Amino acid sequence: MRKWDKKKFIKKTKSDCLSHVSMITMDLIKFAEDNADQIVWGNGEQYGTMTFKCKSHDYGFLPLFYITTNGRIKFSINLLRSKVNQLEIVQDYQLKLESSFLMDFDSMDYPSDIYHSVEDMFTMRSEVNKFITTIQSLSARLHQ
Repeated sequence: MRKWDKKKFIKKTKSDCLSHVSMITMDLIKFAEDNADQIVWGNGEQYGTMTFKCKSHDYGFLPLFYITTNGRIKFSINLLRSKVNQLEIVQDYQLKLESSFLMDFDSMDYPSDIYHSVEDMFTMRSEVNKFITTIQSLSARLHQ
């Protein structure tokens, strides 16, 4: 049984996060509703999770990112490295994340997918838009 749904997720995010973090989260939920092949709401006790999934003909449903009610985001770069055989797709995602967030996402410096603070990752609206464009591009390539 799912503990979380969109309504509960939004309510908890608005009560627990700063207003600009909850607005970014709402933007990512809206983007997921419009673009994800599947949205999965978590069942955790401590916080809620929303997973954006893309359906690939070759690899099935792949989670591309996760957001939480406590203002965190996780990029599934290492999971994609283990599942997707077309390295150019994963490398393109890595380069776009690195240029957007000025962090290293290579397998040596980033050996496992971890949660990051939304507040730290997205300081300007343009960063949210760039991330959305990155996920749209990644989804399109995985759909091919």
